[in-house]
Amino acid sequence: MEALDYWDDIDVRLTKLVKNGCVKLPSLEKFGLDEIASNISSEMNGNTFAELYHSHQAFLQNMDLDQKLTPKLFEIARDVFGYKGDMSNQYHIARRIEPGNSKEMFRAHFDSHIFTMVLPIKIPKPASGGTAGDLIYFPNAREKPKNEITNFLGKAYHKRFASKDGIENFAKNHEQHIDDFNDYSPLLFLGNTTLHTNRQVSLDCSSYRLTLLAHFFDPSPKYGAGGLMRLLRNR
Repeated sequence: MEALDYWDDIDVRLTKLVKNGCVKLPSLEKFGLDEIASNISSEMNGNTFAELYHSHQAFLQNMDLDQKLTPKLFEIARDVFGYKGDMSNQYHIARRIEPGNSKEMFRAHFDSHIFTMVLPIKIPKPASGGTAGDLIYFPNAREKPKNEITNFLGKAYHKRFASKDGIENFAKNHEQHIDDFNDYSPLLFLGNTTLHTNRQVSLDCSSYRLTLLAHFFDPSPKYGAGGLMRLLRNR
Protein backbone atom coordinates (compact mmCIF):
# COMPACT_ATOMS: atom_id res chain seq x y z
CA MET A 1 0.00 0.00 0.00
CA GLU A 2 1.13 3.56 -0.72
CA ALA A 3 0.58 6.51 1.60
CA LEU A 4 -2.32 7.96 -0.41
CA ASP A 5 -4.50 9.84 2.13
CA TYR A 6 -2.56 8.79 5.24
CA TRP A 7 -1.32 12.34 5.90
CA ASP A 8 -4.54 14.21 5.06
CA ASP A 9 -5.06 15.70 8.54
CA ILE A 10 -1.44 15.95 9.61
CA ASP A 11 -1.61 19.73 10.18
CA VAL A 12 -4.38 19.30 12.75
CA ARG A 13 -2.46 16.52 14.46
CA LEU A 14 0.75 18.55 14.61
CA THR A 15 -1.12 21.40 16.26
CA LYS A 16 -2.12 18.91 18.98
CA LEU A 17 1.49 17.73 19.22
CA VAL A 18 2.75 21.22 20.02
CA LYS A 19 -0.10 21.89 22.45
CA ASN A 20 -0.12 18.58 24.32
CA GLY A 21 3.38 17.20 23.78
CA CYS A 22 2.10 14.08 21.99
CA VAL A 23 -0.35 12.93 19.34
CA LYS A 24 -1.50 9.67 17.78
CA LEU A 25 -1.37 9.12 14.01
CA PRO A 26 -3.63 6.91 11.84
CA SER A 27 -3.22 3.13 11.97
CA LEU A 28 -0.57 1.47 9.81
CA GLU A 29 -2.53 -1.77 9.39
CA LYS A 30 -3.31 -1.19 5.71
CA PHE A 31 0.41 -1.11 4.83
CA GLY A 32 0.73 -4.91 5.03
CA LEU A 33 2.69 -5.09 8.25
CA ASP A 34 3.17 -8.87 8.41
CA GLU A 35 5.47 -8.87 5.38
CA ILE A 36 7.24 -5.71 6.51
CA ALA A 37 7.87 -7.17 9.98
CA SER A 38 9.23 -10.38 8.49
CA ASN A 39 11.59 -8.52 6.14
CA ILE A 40 12.93 -6.14 8.78
CA SER A 41 13.31 -8.91 11.34
CA SER A 42 15.28 -11.06 8.87
CA GLU A 43 17.67 -8.21 8.14
CA MET A 44 18.22 -7.59 11.85
CA ASN A 45 19.59 -11.13 12.18
CA GLY A 46 18.72 -11.51 15.85
CA ASN A 47 19.91 -8.07 16.98
CA THR A 48 17.82 -6.02 19.39
CA PHE A 49 18.57 -2.74 17.58
CA ALA A 50 19.43 -2.00 13.96
CA GLU A 51 19.82 1.35 12.25
CA LEU A 52 17.86 1.84 9.01
CA TYR A 53 18.38 -1.40 7.10
CA HIS A 54 16.99 -1.69 3.56
CA SER A 55 13.47 -2.94 4.42
CA HIS A 56 13.15 -0.32 7.16
CA GLN A 57 14.15 2.47 4.78
CA ALA A 58 11.83 1.15 2.05
CA PHE A 59 8.87 1.23 4.42
CA LEU A 60 9.53 4.85 5.43
CA GLN A 61 9.82 5.79 1.76
CA ASN A 62 6.54 4.02 1.02
CA MET A 63 4.93 6.09 3.78
CA ASP A 64 6.24 9.31 2.16
CA LEU A 65 7.67 10.24 5.53
CA ASP A 66 10.34 12.60 4.16
CA GLN A 67 7.84 14.33 1.89
CA LYS A 68 4.75 14.58 4.09
CA LEU A 69 5.99 14.74 7.68
CA THR A 70 9.66 15.68 8.00
CA PRO A 71 9.41 19.18 6.41
CA LYS A 72 6.50 20.07 8.67
CA LEU A 73 8.35 18.88 11.76
CA PHE A 74 11.40 20.84 10.64
CA GLU A 75 9.33 24.01 10.38
CA ILE A 76 7.95 23.51 13.90
CA ALA A 77 11.41 22.70 15.26
CA ARG A 78 12.81 25.90 13.76
CA ASP A 79 9.92 28.27 14.50
CA VAL A 80 8.67 26.95 17.85
CA PHE A 81 11.70 25.31 19.43
CA GLY A 82 14.51 27.44 18.02
CA TYR A 83 16.25 24.57 16.21
CA LYS A 84 19.18 25.76 14.08
CA GLY A 85 20.38 22.50 12.59
CA ASP A 86 19.70 20.69 9.32
CA MET A 87 16.61 18.74 8.30
CA SER A 88 18.86 15.73 7.65
CA ASN A 89 19.58 15.44 11.40
CA GLN A 90 17.57 12.25 11.98
CA TYR A 91 18.10 8.88 13.62
CA HIS A 92 16.03 5.85 12.59
CA ILE A 93 16.33 2.57 14.40
CA ALA A 94 14.40 -0.71 14.58
CA ARG A 95 13.81 -2.28 18.01
CA ARG A 96 13.03 -6.00 18.20
CA ILE A 97 12.32 -7.52 21.62
CA GLU A 98 12.01 -11.25 22.20
CA PRO A 99 9.51 -12.58 24.77
CA GLY A 100 11.12 -12.82 28.19
CA ASN A 101 13.77 -10.16 27.55
CA SER A 102 14.35 -8.57 30.96
CA LYS A 103 16.96 -6.03 29.89
CA GLU A 104 14.76 -3.82 27.72
CA MET A 105 12.16 -2.78 30.29
CA PHE A 106 11.68 0.21 32.57
CA ARG A 107 14.75 1.97 31.16
CA ALA A 108 13.16 5.38 31.59
CA HIS A 109 14.84 8.20 29.67
CA PHE A 110 14.46 11.36 27.64
CA ASP A 111 15.58 11.49 24.03
CA SER A 112 17.94 14.21 22.86
CA HIS A 113 15.98 14.76 19.65
CA ILE A 114 13.08 17.22 19.61
CA PHE A 115 10.62 14.74 18.12
CA THR A 116 10.28 10.98 18.52
CA MET A 117 7.87 8.74 16.64
CA VAL A 118 7.10 5.12 17.55
CA LEU A 119 5.82 3.07 14.61
CA PRO A 120 4.36 -0.30 15.69
CA ILE A 121 5.11 -3.03 13.15
CA LYS A 122 4.51 -6.25 15.11
CA ILE A 123 2.78 -6.21 18.50
CA PRO A 124 2.44 -9.59 20.24
CA LYS A 125 -0.48 -10.81 22.29
CA PRO A 126 0.31 -11.69 25.92
CA ALA A 127 -1.45 -14.40 27.87
CA SER A 128 -3.60 -13.40 30.82
CA GLY A 129 -1.65 -11.14 33.15
CA GLY A 130 1.30 -10.65 30.81
CA THR A 131 2.52 -7.47 29.12
CA ALA A 132 3.63 -6.84 25.54
CA GLY A 133 6.18 -4.08 26.01
CA ASP A 134 3.62 -1.30 26.39
CA LEU A 135 5.04 2.20 26.22
CA ILE A 136 4.70 4.27 29.38
CA TYR A 137 5.25 7.97 28.80
CA PHE A 138 4.92 11.29 30.59
CA PRO A 139 4.52 14.31 28.26
CA ASN A 140 6.04 17.58 29.46
CA ALA A 141 7.89 15.81 32.28
CA ARG A 142 10.60 18.45 32.12
CA GLU A 143 11.16 21.79 30.41
CA LYS A 144 12.99 21.94 27.11
CA PRO A 145 16.74 21.79 27.88
CA LYS A 146 18.38 25.17 27.44
CA ASN A 147 21.76 23.69 26.52
CA GLU A 148 23.72 20.43 26.62
CA ILE A 149 24.60 20.85 30.29
CA THR A 150 20.96 21.09 31.41
CA ASN A 151 20.10 18.25 29.02
CA PHE A 152 22.72 15.99 30.60
CA LEU A 153 21.84 16.94 34.17
CA GLY A 154 18.14 16.41 33.52
CA LYS A 155 18.76 12.97 32.08
CA ALA A 156 21.01 12.02 34.97
CA TYR A 157 18.49 13.21 37.58
CA HIS A 158 15.63 11.22 36.09
CA LYS A 159 17.65 7.98 35.93
CA ARG A 160 16.48 7.40 39.51
CA PHE A 161 13.09 6.53 38.00
CA ALA A 162 14.45 3.86 35.63
CA SER A 163 12.80 0.91 37.36
CA LYS A 164 9.27 -0.42 37.90
CA ASP A 165 9.07 1.13 41.35
CA GLY A 166 10.63 4.35 40.10
CA ILE A 167 8.05 4.73 37.35
CA GLU A 168 5.21 4.05 39.77
CA ASN A 169 6.54 6.76 42.06
CA PHE A 170 6.99 9.21 39.20
CA ALA A 171 3.42 8.56 38.06
CA LYS A 172 2.05 9.76 41.39
CA ASN A 173 2.88 13.37 40.50
CA HIS A 174 2.91 13.38 36.71
CA GLU A 175 0.46 12.79 33.87
CA GLN A 176 0.97 9.18 32.79
CA HIS A 177 0.02 7.64 29.44
CA ILE A 178 0.24 3.96 28.52
CA ASP A 179 0.02 2.75 24.92
CA ASP A 180 -0.13 -0.93 23.99
CA PHE A 181 -0.17 -0.11 20.24
CA ASN A 182 -2.73 -2.83 19.55
CA ASP A 183 -4.38 -0.43 17.09
CA TYR A 184 -1.07 -0.10 15.19
CA SER A 185 -1.34 3.68 15.36
CA PRO A 186 2.05 5.43 15.64
CA LEU A 187 2.73 7.84 18.47
CA LEU A 188 4.54 11.13 17.87
CA PHE A 189 5.80 13.04 20.90
CA LEU A 190 8.30 15.66 22.03
CA GLY A 191 11.26 13.41 22.72
CA ASN A 192 13.44 15.71 24.80
CA THR A 193 10.68 16.65 27.26
CA THR A 194 8.78 13.32 27.48
CA LEU A 195 10.04 10.73 29.97
CA HIS A 196 9.30 7.31 28.49
CA THR A 197 9.98 3.63 29.01
CA ASN A 198 8.58 0.19 28.20
CA ARG A 199 7.05 -2.65 30.14
CA GLN A 200 8.43 -6.14 29.62
CA VAL A 201 7.58 -8.31 26.66
CA SER A 202 6.46 -11.24 28.79
CA LEU A 203 7.66 -14.76 28.17
CA ASP A 204 4.09 -15.81 27.39
CA CYS A 205 3.74 -13.37 24.47
CA SER A 206 2.76 -14.80 21.10
CA SER A 207 5.79 -13.41 19.24
CA TYR A 208 8.57 -10.84 19.30
CA ARG A 209 7.76 -7.11 19.40
CA LEU A 210 8.99 -4.90 16.58
CA THR A 211 8.79 -1.13 16.51
CA LEU A 212 10.52 1.48 14.39
CA LEU A 213 11.78 4.54 16.25
CA ALA A 214 12.14 7.77 14.28
CA HIS A 215 14.03 10.64 15.93
CA PHE A 216 14.10 14.11 14.41
CA PHE A 217 16.48 17.01 15.07
CA ASP A 218 18.96 16.79 17.92
CA PRO A 219 19.92 20.34 18.96
CA SER A 220 22.87 19.02 20.99
CA PRO A 221 26.46 19.03 19.70
CA LYS A 222 27.57 16.03 17.63
CA TYR A 223 29.35 14.51 20.61
CA GLY A 224 26.78 15.53 23.22
CA ALA A 225 24.86 13.11 25.47
CA GLY A 226 22.58 11.88 22.70
CA GLY A 227 25.35 11.44 20.16
CA LEU A 228 27.47 9.51 22.64
CA MET A 229 24.64 7.10 23.44
CA ARG A 230 23.99 6.46 19.74
CA LEU A 231 27.68 5.86 19.17
CA LEU A 232 27.79 3.28 21.96
CA ARG A 233 24.63 1.57 20.73
CA ASN A 234 25.96 1.23 17.17
CA ARG A 235 29.36 -0.23 18.08
